[in-house]
Amino acid sequence: MTRKKEVFTIANEEGKDVEYAVVSPKPSQGREAQKAYNTAFAEAVDAKALLRKRLNTYMREQGLWSDEKETERDKLIARINELELSLQRGGIKLTEARDMAIEMRRVRLALRELLSESTELDTNTAEGQAENARFNQLVALCLVYNKTGEPVYKDIDDYLENGDSPVAFRGAQELANMMFQLDKNYDTNLPENKFLSKWKFVDEQLRLVNKDGHLIDTEGRLIDENGRYINDKGEFVDIDGNLLDDDGNYVVESSPFLDDDGNPIVEEVEEKKVVKKKTVKKKKVVSESSDE
Repeated sequence: MTRKKEVFTIANEEGKDVEYAVVSPKPSQGREAQKAYNTAFAEAVDAKALLRKRLNTYMREQGLWSDEKETERDKLIARINELELSLQRGGIKLTEARDMAIEMRRVRLALRELLSESTELDTNTAEGQAENARFNQLVALCLVYNKTGEPVYKDIDDYLENGDSPVAFRGAQELANMMFQLDKNYDTNLPENKFLSKWKFVDEQLRLVNKDGHLIDTEGRLIDENGRYINDKGEFVDIDGNLLDDDGNYVVESSPFLDDDGNPIVEEVEEKKVVKKKTVKKKKVVSESSDE
């Protein structure tokens, strides 16, 4: 059976491109990874880690989940499905469809946030910790130099110590895509983003743009790369279009305040007294020696 292989290139510290590859696990590597799972699971259970089957009960006991949140989850899912169906049917104004797609984005984000706590807690269950150990073991075994086939990391500890490096991160990403058949373009292929891309309401990074290709917010206001409001001249403004400087202060002509009779109040500027220090000149003493 031919093993799957994903090749990618990352520059090393000297700036030279190096080819790496992630190869699907061999049976022997799968068995080694399973041992890592068993060990991690046993250690987690000994440490009183929560079992996955008790997760829902635990969350309810801790007030992290409730019937109300469950109802909210179902409503969000139903709304996403409703909006998707409307987009597929068509027969509405394009601007209305655009607003629906943007609403889908908001609703999907709200759903992710609602489920984030349970997702995070799941990774800390005994099963979650064991699955993580198995996956890390597989990355350490299956991430190799493409030219030689030699492992990038000598063992699991070496991989974990370098887990934040671009090579380790990309290797884990490629293996996850391979093993779990994850869609590399998941966000791009969401129904709302496919619609927005088709009708050029977003750029290649899925950011909202106007008909001229300029970045905008959901209300059509111009923004820059950092999300700050700008005017058509590229100057910083607030949400109402008032001019701002780089630090976010309003750019206006300042007038003096008035007293109760309507007369300008002249602010007194406190003069700073400059004290000059007297410089004492040191006399140069010349010592003369006389011949006796």
